[in-house]
Amino acid sequence: METHEIDRLTMQVRVLKDMLAQKEQQLQDLEGSNIFLKTLFDAVSEEVILVDENFNIQDVNHEFLNNCPLKKEAVVGKKCHEIIHQSNEPCELKKHMCPLKEAKRIGKPVEVTHRHTQLDGDTKEMVEVMYPLATGDQRAKRFLKISRDVTDYRDLIRKLHASEKKFRATLDTATDAIISIDENHKIILFNNAAKRIFGYSKDEVLGKNLNLLIPPQYGDHYSFIKGFVETREPKIMGKNLSLSALRKNGEKFPVEIGLSHHEMDGKITFTAIIRDVSAQRQLEKKLLQTERLAAVGQTVAHVAHEIKNPLMIIGGFSHQIKPSLTDKKAIQKLDMIFDEIGRLENLVANLGDFTKVYNLVKRPSDINSVIEDVLKIMTEIYPPDKYTFKTDFFPNLEEISCDPDKLKQVFINIITNGIHAMDDGGTVRVSTGKCPDGIEIRLSDEGIGIPEDDLLRVFEPFYTTRDSGSGLGLSISYKVVEAHKGEIWADSTPGEGATFVVRLPVR
Repeated sequence: METHEIDRLTMQVRVLKDMLAQKEQQLQDLEGSNIFLKTLFDAVSEEVILVDENFNIQDVNHEFLNNCPLKKEAVVGKKCHEIIHQSNEPCELKKHMCPLKEAKRIGKPVEVTHRHTQLDGDTKEMVEVMYPLATGDQRAKRFLKISRDVTDYRDLIRKLHASEKKFRATLDTATDAIISIDENHKIILFNNAAKRIFGYSKDEVLGKNLNLLIPPQYGDHYSFIKGFVETREPKIMGKNLSLSALRKNGEKFPVEIGLSHHEMDGKITFTAIIRDVSAQRQLEKKLLQTERLAAVGQTVAHVAHEIKNPLMIIGGFSHQIKPSLTDKKAIQKLDMIFDEIGRLENLVANLGDFTKVYNLVKRPSDINSVIEDVLKIMTEIYPPDKYTFKTDFFPNLEEISCDPDKLKQVFINIITNGIHAMDDGGTVRVSTGKCPDGIEIRLSDEGIGIPEDDLLRVFEPFYTTRDSGSGLGLSISYKVVEAHKGEIWADSTPGEGATFVVRLPVR
């Protein structure tokens, strides 16, 4: 054999050796990759099985075998539905079709959730994802199914949902307003009672500043929150605070507030339980007013009785003396005595109206008609270019059993006081409406208003802010309404007029 032929063959042998070495290295690399993938396959905490398109199991990982009472040899080659669901037919999982069927149909991963009852009777909730294994445009013939046990996770979610529902139910059935704000004073929680008390919907307040409900002049929450964030000292936490709040209609009302705070991830939430105590305060005022009027009534009754007899004696003797007098000046002075006696007798009679027990002559009456009759009288007495009367009557208001003549006197007294409070003229507004177990009449003026300290005294006899007048009109009005088993009170803001509210029962 020639030398050059030997060299050529030697070169080919070397090339073949190099190719064999490369293939051997590739086989080693592939074996290493397989070991790595097998390790991953068995190391994952989810159940993993490899199946072909005919539902035959080709491989399973250790996690699957840990949860399965069979060995790997007894599993591989079996149908997946035979091993997992002990079924001879491909499974239908509730409303979802078999994930393998769906993955074959669409050629994409498919996820389903189902409950699986194990041999020991325990039920697990499983999330299964079926991955088609294919390269390029080839149709997948093998599929990898990964199953994750989400029983504990889903149970936790359900418990959280149940806890949230319970919290929401408690929150929305509470009779007190519950409001939470963040460190920026933005409202983040507003329950149903808060909607009822303040008159706002949730959409109107969430994300808004607390000033909307409690303006700074009623409570300085800015300095409180700033101080708490800086010092973490809960100086007023757990204590009841008495403040004023503002309804949507602009009405100021008293509230009692209990505060708490909660900190999470460095963020602080402040929660206030707010109780509307306007009805309680009104009841306290009414009780105090009743006690004061009862004490004053006893005193007035005693004074009227003590004045009446001496007055009769003075009047009687004066009439006996007059015929014997000849001096004109003496007679004039005696006539002045008669005038003053007459004035005192009228005063004593009015005092009797305040102290006596009223015998009402009741009959079914339309309160709107009663007020209309009163306003007809008032328009005749007071000039229409200076004083106007406006009404807002509730239509088809139910008739009530009352003494309309005595109620007319009540409304005349109140309207007269309102007119006297408007020296420069103005409008008196009268409205009617329904209230629990009865009707409500509101009479408002545009006068100078009544100071808060005087609101409890307006129904006391002899209390008046006018230069003239006995101060008995409202006292008698109170007694008439009381005889009807009704309520009467006054609301006022100085400089913005006064409103007298009369509530009367239907029967």
